Amino acid sequence: MPAIFERKLFKIGEGGIAVTLPKSWINYYGLKPGNKVEIVVSDELVIRIKNKANTGDFSNE
Repeated sequence: MPAIFERKLFKIGEGGIAVTLPKSWINYYGLKPGNKVEIVVSDELVIRIKNKANTGDFSNE
């Protein structure tokens, strides 16, 4: 069963919006500034954490 977390969006720059990740996710996945995450858009918006060092490169890059 997927876990559901609520995160607050905040404005950055002139038109950008950002979301923070929970510290426990950052530690668990070994994420660092500059790492990429995969965003999947279909019927729902899904943010998938995929550390390239552990799982390989993204297929769409």
